[in-house]
Amino acid sequence: MAKKRKIKKSMLFIIGLVLFFIIYFVAFNFASNMEVTKADPVESENQEEDTRPLINQISTKEKIYLSHQDRESVRVESEYWEKVKVLFSEFSKIRKPESYNPIYSGHSDDGVRFSTDLNYFRVYTVSKEEYYKVPVETKSEFEKLLGESIYLSFDFVKQYKSWKTVEISYNNEVKKVHKWKFDDLSYKMGSKRIVGKVQPEKSKERSKYNFKISIHGEYYDTTIETMGKDYVKITAGSGKEKAQAYYEVHTGLYEYLLKDIFELESSKK
Repeated sequence: MAKKRKIKKSMLFIIGLVLFFIIYFVAFNFASNMEVTKADPVESENQEEDTRPLINQISTKEKIYLSHQDRESVRVESEYWEKVKVLFSEFSKIRKPESYNPIYSGHSDDGVRFSTDLNYFRVYTVSKEEYYKVPVETKSEFEKLLGESIYLSFDFVKQYKSWKTVEISYNNEVKKVHKWKFDDLSYKMGSKRIVGKVQPEKSKERSKYNFKISIHGEYYDTTIETMGKDYVKITAGSGKEKAQAYYEVHTGLYEYLLKDIFELESSKK
């Protein structure tokens, strides 16, 4: 009798253990399915298509890249993009024009693209496109801003592979930079932000040394003038086409020109 009771207890224990695991796995699967069901609406909501007009979508983007001729994907400074966006309010939506040959093209960092021939402005994605008419009275300003967005961009200026010749001057002394040194010079160029004119000009007056870098590339000429160790002035074009921008920069460029290129004594100013 004692043997039978032990066998019954063992069987009951095994049966109980099996039932426990069955109930556990059923409960676990049920809870997992509930979590997936709850998560689905959130995932669907996050992937909901942006139904705003494309020109409104591109206006909200922070990272914009612009291309023109052989200039590819130059990062546009936010100050210039803000000025370009202001002009969008003057554009009027139209049907696709019969003739359209873009001069400038650009894109955001998440798939919204645009282009323009300066008469029309196209915004598009893989599944949608919109065309806008650029007012005649706005065309000149629009072209100027797009050009400055590229040629006064620090991102563009330091693209040394497009440089043809580079000269650096201090007072009446001029030194030519050889092509195999282009990357060294470019590496020293690091901007922080666009700034106004007043502070850099004051810094230039206080500085014992100031240098000028003249870069000649295909389709463009650019001058970078140090204004003390913390600022530079970039000038592109000449005459009526001349444009300028001021940047606060890292001091590495100034120190490189001072010590490595001209081998002048260090200055605290």
